[in-house]
Amino acid sequence: MKIALVTRRFPPLIGGAEKVLSYLAPALAAEGAEVSVLTARLSGLPQRETIPTAAGSLTVVRLPSAGLRFVGTWLYMRNLRRWLDRHPIDLAYVSMLKHDAYVAVGSGLRRGFPVVLRPEGAGATGDLAWQSWGRFGRTIGRRCRQADAVVAISRAIRDELVRNGYDQTTEIIDLPNGVPVPAEPWRRRDAWRSSPTALFVGRLASEKGLDTLIDAWPIVLETYPAARLILVGDGPERPALEARRDHLGLGSAIEFPGPSDDPNPLLRNSDLFILPSREEGMSIALLEAMALGMPLVASSIPGNRRLVADFRQGRLFPVSNARLLALTILDQWADFDRAVHMAAAARGLVNQKYAIATVARQHMDLFRRLVKP
Repeated sequence: MKIALVTRRFPPLIGGAEKVLSYLAPALAAEGAEVSVLTARLSGLPQRETIPTAAGSLTVVRLPSAGLRFVGTWLYMRNLRRWLDRHPIDLAYVSMLKHDAYVAVGSGLRRGFPVVLRPEGAGATGDLAWQSWGRFGRTIGRRCRQADAVVAISRAIRDELVRNGYDQTTEIIDLPNGVPVPAEPWRRRDAWRSSPTALFVGRLASEKGLDTLIDAWPIVLETYPAARLILVGDGPERPALEARRDHLGLGSAIEFPGPSDDPNPLLRNSDLFILPSREEGMSIALLEAMALGMPLVASSIPGNRRLVADFRQGRLFPVSNARLLALTILDQWADFDRAVHMAAAARGLVNQKYAIATVARQHMDLFRRLVKP
């Protein structure tokens, strides 16, 4: 099967959606598919890159774009349409319900191949919210409703699709994100009690709730004066978050090392993963921490509750409540044996339901059903 996996952003760009697709593309190839990743070209990167695979094939095609916002979008859309019109494919799988989806669905209607879309987020920052206010968003939304199927990675996304009428014109399929499960699990550090370390990985944006986490840290320091908090990532809220840290006098306790394309070493040298988000579809960072088998604390929002049951795979706290977040962190460290036991259960859950090979097979089952013999 020849699959075009369409995403304007792809590694080396860093983000949850980018990482999901970088895992999924080779996993689909491992199932025997010929996968072409179509993405926007970045300066200094080759236009075409073939990645070795044990089965199938994987090629990254970087389509010319431009740095100017509207010109770059138009140029990318034009080149994406040309590629889809000139290359034989069996199916297109598109990340985000934006310009890429508009082009892919149009090409699919003209050329007769099925198109599957996947929204990457819900809520105020999600794909469907963008369609309500973005430039040409409503026009793009009407085209997206002509897709053959839409993948919902979370209940929140499915609910939004239904509210916006997608279930009346296209099939909504529930398929989760997937991650690799490392062969070697996380191990507790011998000296964790003297300077416990907590870690967040993700975009430094308002929906991630990092202001709540910073406000919680003085309470944590009352019990663990040497506790460190590391916020890995970058984003529009970084200056405000650094100012909040400094205003609270937490300069030496909270670090901003910037983004990382491989946070695994930092995760392995930390004692707790924290995700205080106000909105999530299905967090790839949370899944990666669970796959590693490390203790965690997450906000009790629908996307997180799909992955974590309180006191089973980790601890949950009421969203935007700094005091209860701090107490939940302290509770995890107060009974660390229990926290480690829950972390092992989280790793087992990911291995059973969210391993990337399992998720890729579920996608291939859907694709084979949609592709006409």
